[in-house]
Amino acid sequence: MGDQQNGDLVVQIARFGEQLRNVAASVEDIKLSVKPVAALDRAIAEMSIHNQNARKDIELLWVRVDAGRTEREALGDELGAQIDGVDERVAAMKNTARGAMWVLGIVLGVVQTFLVGSIVWVFTHVNDGDILNRLQQQRIEELEKTLSKGAANGRNNS
Repeated sequence: MGDQQNGDLVVQIARFGEQLRNVAASVEDIKLSVKPVAALDRAIAEMSIHNQNARKDIELLWVRVDAGRTEREALGDELGAQIDGVDERVAAMKNTARGAMWVLGIVLGVVQTFLVGSIVWVFTHVNDGDILNRLQQQRIEELEKTLSKGAANGRNNS
């Protein structure tokens, strides 16, 4: 009987051991499945902190904007008139610059036309000179042939 109880006890211990292994495997599975959730929770917490910091920064910026608007309104019409005067001068300078750019464009267009025309004229005259040179060369060759025929006829007649 003692052996049977020991055997039953060993079987129960073995079953408990198997159950513990199954529980350990389940715990590992749970840990693996919880890791992404924990990472997501951590990321959400970080984003929440970042959001709170950004909200504070935005509130501070709005306070500064309101303070700037108040200061600007306090400066009044005097500075507004000065700013308008500067704006008008800037607009006049822009118009002057725009006109200067048009004049420069036209002048550069004329210069470019002159340069292209000069290049065409030079190549045309170089080609004409080359043609005249070839014609003169042909005339010289014809004269040389005529002279050599005349000299050959003169030797044959003598």
